[in-house]
Amino acid sequence: MIIPSVLGSTLPQHILRLLQPGPKLNLGVAVEFAWCLHYIICSQVNNALLIYHGGLSTLGLLLLDVAGAVQRTEDAGLELLACPVLRCLSNLLTEAAVEVGGGPNQLEDERVVAALFILLQFFLQKQPSLLPEGLWLLNNLTANSSSFCTSLLSMDLIEPLLQLLPVSNVVSVLVLTVLCNVAEKGPAYCQHLWPGPLLPCLMGTLASSDTEVVGQSLELLQLLFLYRPEAVEAFLQQSGLQVLEQHQEEAQLQDRVRALQKTALHR
Repeated sequence: MIIPSVLGSTLPQHILRLLQPGPKLNLGVAVEFAWCLHYIICSQVNNALLIYHGGLSTLGLLLLDVAGAVQRTEDAGLELLACPVLRCLSNLLTEAAVEVGGGPNQLEDERVVAALFILLQFFLQKQPSLLPEGLWLLNNLTANSSSFCTSLLSMDLIEPLLQLLPVSNVVSVLVLTVLCNVAEKGPAYCQHLWPGPLLPCLMGTLASSDTEVVGQSLELLQLLFLYRPEAVEAFLQQSGLQVLEQHQEEAQLQDRVRALQKTALHR
């Protein structure tokens, strides 16, 4: 009952105005309003209205501002703002009405991706628990947008992404999901994934005891083999089939393991 009333008022426009970056932006105030906006967005009452009022563009600019501040200062507290901003953007991007990459209320590809990676490096050093927040946004950006995938590749961000794999199983699954988003876009995108460090990293994730990590690794390998058949030979040379055999009795993985074995052996 409350949120429809809020959305029916001018309050959302005022919140977005107060979240616009600039010299008058107060960190403490911005944190409170960003969380407020997060709860409104999570209600899914009328997110199209927030997008219409420039929610995506305002939050995108705020993300750029936070990333810039991270580079300029060691000031603690920036992660308090980064977290709700990332969540707001991630949730708005799941709206069916949003077509990322175009229009006045959308996000600018390269700047947002660059800012996101600045924040991922910051989280890695200062607050690793926030890495999934940034990676979930990256997943939502790349899932249905070839332009965001192109930005990821043109800025040589695959290796920095792979460096996050050892952090945790949750992080590994999200990194692998983003890479699947890129690979799904076809041969032109996969040629940036192989040859390179991806395959050795996948040999490592395939050895994981976590079913989700292994499952996502199998999905990525299947896409890589589809669009870069030459990668199969390298996989076989690195004892890939023996690694797959470790998981062929696991119920959740059996079908995908067999499918990948079949692909590898019939190239």
